[in-house]
Amino acid sequence: MKRYGVMAGVAALAATGAVLLGTAQPSSAAETRQPVQLTAAQSSTSVTFVKRYFERKYPHGYLSNAVLPKTWREVHVAAHETRFDDTANSRMIRFDTWWGPQTPQSALKQKIAALKGTRGLHIVGTSTVGMPSTAGQGRLTVSTIVYTYKSGSATRWVATRYVAQNGRTLTDAELTVAGRPADSKTLGLVLNKATQTLVITP
Repeated sequence: MKRYGVMAGVAALAATGAVLLGTAQPSSAAETRQPVQLTAAQSSTSVTFVKRYFERKYPHGYLSNAVLPKTWREVHVAAHETRFDDTANSRMIRFDTWWGPQTPQSALKQKIAALKGTRGLHIVGTSTVGMPSTAGQGRLTVSTIVYTYKSGSATRWVATRYVAQNGRTLTDAELTVAGRPADSKTLGLVLNKATQTLVITP
């Protein structure tokens, strides 16, 4: 089935620093690591944000929209999967808006299990919080995992998040940002803006 809601979240980024958006939810055994702080290193590049529409619905219109970096290139990955790439800085955000029936907590546990064996894996933290949508999608529950891994000789920084909208109990969407550890602050900001502004049309 398509999208549901209620899950987990994260310590969020504001332009001026770290801000906890919402109230932390009880964590499962898989979520007892260091709470997620999307506030690591300063980014070397600035980003301009605009509302962007994606998942084109033929003959007209779009299924989804969110506030995203203006210049990141849209890439259609698969049905209900879209990526926006900043190839000059080796970073991206990816959406999967067909998710369920699975709770965010279960999705997070499944993700942790799937990461086992990843080369150079270091789980920075996991977190579950509630936060408000700024796009009319009600109360969000958000589960997030932040980790690094080795890709060749480089270290990659990744945050994956499972979002439930409108107080529902199963996951509506998976969002992932990835890039260099030096860009983690910008990536955290991109992820938080996308989370709170995401609109998915039934």
